[in-house]
Amino acid sequence: MSKQPAGFADFVETRAPALARTASLLELDAVDAERALVTTLGWASRRWRALARHGNEETEVRDRLYTDVV
Repeated sequence: MSKQPAGFADFVETRAPALARTASLLELDAVDAERALVTTLGWASRRWRALARHGNEETEVRDRLYTDVV
């Protein structure tokens, strides 16, 4: 199992509920919404350093979530 980047776990812990609500608005099916969120968070974990460097992590994650669903 790979180690999560610093700060990513805190981001997921604090922002996951809001991101889950966004996913459920984009995907009406609960399973599809959860799948989209997990996929997006996986993408974010692999790119966390770059996202954190720019300082707009949540915006980037929400944009990616939207792009993945639409």
